[in-house]
Amino acid sequence: MPLPVLDAVLTLQDEGIDVGLVNKPTLNVDDDEMLARLASAPFVLVAEALNVKTGVGSRFGSALLRHGFRGAYHHVGIHREGSGGLWQQMGYQGLDSRGIAESVRSRLR
Repeated sequence: MPLPVLDAVLTLQDEGIDVGLVNKPTLNVDDDEMLARLASAPFVLVAEALNVKTGVGSRFGSALLRHGFRGAYHHVGIHREGSGGLWQQMGYQGLDSRGIAESVRSRLR
């Protein structure tokens, strides 16, 4: 999933929106240094190709809270039924570059 997310980050930066990208595909071990850095961020969005109810996003939010995060948090992922594993699902689920960038913009309004 990093390529659509990276493209969204670059697009948003070109628009003058100050965003960054952290690639954390699993939460098997907390990265205390990065979580502490993110805890001071005003907004964190997790984009994942897993189910939003059971994926990394829900656990990542909890890890951020344990590290003192008080900003706005949202995570996007698979939330509609469909044929999983197909690249076409990314746009359908809002997980393509355009969908991720729009998720960020809508949270900043």
